[in-house]
Amino acid sequence: MSAPDGYIEGFVCTLDTCSVEDWGYIRYRPSVAGNALFLAVMAVLALAQLYLGFRHKTRGFMIAMCLGLTTETVGYISRVLMNGNPFNRDYFLWYLITLTIGPVFIAAAIYLTLGHIVVAHGESISRIKPRTYTTFFVGCDIVSLVVQAVGGGIAASTPLTNPHMIDVGTNILVAGLSIQVACLFAFSACSLEFFWRVRKNPSMANPEFTDLVNSKRFKFFLLAVLGATAFLFVRTLFRSVELSEGFAGDLANNEVEFMILDGVMVILASLCLTIWHPGYGFGKRWNETGFRFRTSKAKVDGGETATPVVPAGNGKSEPETSAERL
Repeated sequence: MSAPDGYIEGFVCTLDTCSVEDWGYIRYRPSVAGNALFLAVMAVLALAQLYLGFRHKTRGFMIAMCLGLTTETVGYISRVLMNGNPFNRDYFLWYLITLTIGPVFIAAAIYLTLGHIVVAHGESISRIKPRTYTTFFVGCDIVSLVVQAVGGGIAASTPLTNPHMIDVGTNILVAGLSIQVACLFAFSACSLEFFWRVRKNPSMANPEFTDLVNSKRFKFFLLAVLGATAFLFVRTLFRSVELSEGFAGDLANNEVEFMILDGVMVILASLCLTIWHPGYGFGKRWNETGFRFRTSKAKVDGGETATPVVPAGNGKSEPETSAERL
């Protein structure tokens, strides 16, 4: 992005005085009807996730999904406002950052499910502990989020008279999106590898959850997680390519492609995780498949065994309950 010929610093454009194609932060006026529809869908899905989260006590999953969908809602509010004023930098800044980082929270919700899925099938089957899966992928998600936010903030807030810094911010933003693409790919690879091991080692299955993992609703839930991951992967790959061309590129200024490859992909991913919510897939057993991040070594018969603990009010340690798990 660079200042158009004839740019006067400090001049405030309006639809009556400036051309959107030459002076707008995006080269078109976002559709009110289309963006308002997406806004409404995101808001309804956020409310649905809030209801389902409290009903099924899926706290961590609920928080991640609600953050993502609320962020998306703010982004589409900004796009509706940009229809009336495509020259407003604040609207552009909110649109760019929120719709870029919103799916990061939804991806975090997906990552949280893998640990529960591993426990349900059998921790001994997995090469990696459930808490390690969650720590690693959510950690990557946080790095991606920070990098995207920093890059988007630099690119969108730098004056048009400083195209070098705008390019720097854009490159940082694309790097954050690339981290997210790599994280989603790695998550998919780890998930597929785990299910390959499940199939090869049926004798190592967790007998406590045999009925659950063999149920149709659990299998539908697994397909929903797979579908949501694929939709987010397509969306993130598109945004990486789009922004690598810069804000003035063809993809960044094509509303139809943006609405389909960004908005529709996020909506489909969120629908998968709402219709086939963990509360549907796990029933009342979501918290039973929770895993602990901290363990304490306790000596038993001359050896050592890991005993989950939480601080007790009397200064001693007591076993952790399922309600205190992730």
